[in-house]
Amino acid sequence: MSRFIGAGDAGLAESQAARLLAKYEEKGKGWFWATHRDGSLSYLSAKISSTMATFGVYPANLSDLVDSDTSLAEEASERSLSFYIASRIPFDGLVLKAKGDDDLWWSLTGGPYHDEAGRYCGFVGFAVDLTDQKNSEIKLLQLARFDSLTSLANRETMRQALENSLVSCAHRKQRCATMILDLDRFKLVNDTFGHLMGDQLLKAVSERLVNTVAGRGQVGRLGGDEFQLVFADICEEDILSTIAADIIYTLSQPYIIKTQLITIGTSIGIATSDYDHRSAIDLIRDADLALYAAKAAGKGTYRFFASEMHEQALLRQQIEEDMQRALERGEFHLAYQPVIDTQSNALAGFEALVRWTHSVRGVMSPAVFIPIAEESGLINELGEWVLRTACIEAAKWPSSVSVAVNISPVQFSSQALPTLVTSALAYAGLPADRLELEITEGALLNDTAKTRAAIATLKGLGVKIALDDFGTGYSSLGYLKTIPFDKIKIDQSFIKGATLRGSNNIPIIKAIVGLANDLGMITTAEGVETEDQLALVRELGCTLIQGYIYGRPMDAYSAMNRAQGNGSAASGHRNDRAERRRLIRAGQITARATSEAVRLRNISCTGAMVETSLPLQIGEVVSLEIGLLEPLDADVRWIKDGRAGLKFMEPIDIEEILLSKSKASFKAFVPEYLSKDSSDLYADKVRLDPRTLNRR
Repeated sequence: MSRFIGAGDAGLAESQAARLLAKYEEKGKGWFWATHRDGSLSYLSAKISSTMATFGVYPANLSDLVDSDTSLAEEASERSLSFYIASRIPFDGLVLKAKGDDDLWWSLTGGPYHDEAGRYCGFVGFAVDLTDQKNSEIKLLQLARFDSLTSLANRETMRQALENSLVSCAHRKQRCATMILDLDRFKLVNDTFGHLMGDQLLKAVSERLVNTVAGRGQVGRLGGDEFQLVFADICEEDILSTIAADIIYTLSQPYIIKTQLITIGTSIGIATSDYDHRSAIDLIRDADLALYAAKAAGKGTYRFFASEMHEQALLRQQIEEDMQRALERGEFHLAYQPVIDTQSNALAGFEALVRWTHSVRGVMSPAVFIPIAEESGLINELGEWVLRTACIEAAKWPSSVSVAVNISPVQFSSQALPTLVTSALAYAGLPADRLELEITEGALLNDTAKTRAAIATLKGLGVKIALDDFGTGYSSLGYLKTIPFDKIKIDQSFIKGATLRGSNNIPIIKAIVGLANDLGMITTAEGVETEDQLALVRELGCTLIQGYIYGRPMDAYSAMNRAQGNGSAASGHRNDRAERRRLIRAGQITARATSEAVRLRNISCTGAMVETSLPLQIGEVVSLEIGLLEPLDADVRWIKDGRAGLKFMEPIDIEEILLSKSKASFKAFVPEYLSKDSSDLYADKVRLDPRTLNRR
């Protein structure tokens, strides 16, 4: 409790005040100072004198204590400590950094004092230690501008750096560039080894990026496994291509993280500024579109932004919006393709395939809308509708007929899948053993405890699990060893061409069938279309057959009638033919020393169909130029209505033709499917490579 101090106690009070001030100085949180009239120090707390001596600083004046005598406080208006003392103006809260120590900060307050006669004697004041506060401010600034894991610039800092580069380039009449990249297969590392391992990998990637860029640009991390580079003075495509190629090579080299050998990759999108007043946000968006094109091209590559990418993005967005409305309007429907027992020729089941008849565009190919559904998240809603609808329909069929439903890797990663399956079965009243879920190897890439638990739960319900498109993905035999599949589906790419001379598909099919038999699994041969293919898969021991030879996908009513029938007659071509690919391309045909421009309508590895007005004769040899290094010699096999069928003298690599025509862009891909009639759709269902699915 305080008390009144009288005149007789003045000495006591002064002594007590001195002790309190000394105690305060000893704590080091504050100190006192005084100067003579000339500004030299007349008093300095012993604690701060000792501290400064350790830095080799022995101050004569107060300004000798600080690194710069200009305050960092905004209200100081850049007036210096020496200005206040020389002008004899009081000051309060000047924020100054100590000389000799970058981590020591003070707030100084002081004012002039006078003797009894009113004469100026000097300054007196005190200082408060602001080190902890300043360190906190620096940390907050660091968090606001830099990534806490890698110490690289963060998203906002990189945006500002790009904005500054754009402004600078506009003044200098130059261009700048930015790259957006993300890591291929990083999610697999995270899911397999854990986030701590993933964080260590991100640090290693950051170091390699900085070393590869080597000061030519600024490197930042946008979040997750996505990084950005800004080049303020580089816009030449050849230089940027070299940098991008170096980054791809460097980041794809193996990493050793906690004794684990890890290999990843990267894809890069590049955008350069033009004199069109694009903002940093616009340029980043363009680089993102280019990154998407790079990933669509097969990962591990880079792409420069092109204006048509905007059109592709708008088209994708429109399809996504239309898909959402289609779910609400019921524009989707299921088609059912028969699956036949090889030996008894009896109907074993149907595979449910989703179809979309757009209200304006007409029939939409699953190869177009399924990947968009995967990326947008609509696949979960669409997949649930497919599952429930298929179960309801299958409940109307005889008990011997099952239904197979394709499950997307995105759906399979959801923990709600077992619950959804249970609900669908219960609502439809369908026994679990009549439902088969088809998954690709893409769904198993993240082979975690959750994945195995989901499979165990589904198997516990009695649901059958089939490995779809076997042989087209990673084909890890480890899956077959550890996951109890009921069925392996042999991809149609092995069936097509298997009976052609020189094909190596037969030993592969035989090996898959033998492996499945040894593991107690059955096999389905997909894509069987001809009688010789049918005879082959029967001879090789395939359990089930699925393909056009036993019927194209049909509506629910036709499937019901088929299910209630008693057998299935095969109907198809007698012999296997090389796969035809539809395309329209200009060419040049030469016959009997006469040449004419022609148009190709389709092509295979053994022949082509062309439109021509030349008076060709069946059996004559012609020369066909279609953009390859050498003309193709071909034999005319048939002529009808201005068209001719040609058989090449030597088989060709059809992929070389298709790649030369491909623009590797969604714009070229989508309209081709949007313009097709439903009868022209080649595939019965979507054939999605798991590597393609993991790009998104």
